[in-house]
Amino acid sequence: DATALFCGEDNRFGTHLEVYPRPDGTVYICGIGGSDYITTSELQDSAFLFDCPPKDDRVEAAASAFQMMSDTYSTRGELAKTQACMRPCPPDAKPYMGRVPGYSGAYINGGHNCWGIAWAPASGKAIAELVLEGESRSVDLRPFNPARYTSQGRGGRGRKKKGLSVGEQW
Repeated sequence: DATALFCGEDNRFGTHLEVYPRPDGTVYICGIGGSDYITTSELQDSAFLFDCPPKDDRVEAAASAFQMMSDTYSTRGELAKTQACMRPCPPDAKPYMGRVPGYSGAYINGGHNCWGIAWAPASGKAIAELVLEGESRSVDLRPFNPARYTSQGRGGRGRKKKGLSVGEQW
């Protein structure tokens, strides 16, 4: 069963839960908010590479919000496991999808923020089309160009040849 529940913003708890019932009877919940912004220099210094602990106050917020939604969880449910992870989010909140500039045969499909699970089927299809057929027919990938924050993607200074920077002269 591919059932999932995407909740709106719950201002009582500062959450926007995503609820995924699993075949074994457990329920996976994410979208508890409260993420810290990690700077480029922190990432370069391996921030959260080996340890990304969940925040107790956010776990409590998610549990409280879900108790308000589920009679079963509020009376009999128990929290079996908590975890946290890095959630990639480009500055414009659009994923990076397409060819990796400057590398032949390299593609990226990431940075979907909290929408990775929901967008996975369409994103996967679009990238498969790009890799196998040379272009995506199902999704216009131009807004998701991985080069959009590089001088190649913005136009930048210097001359271009087929969209790639070739310096001041060629």
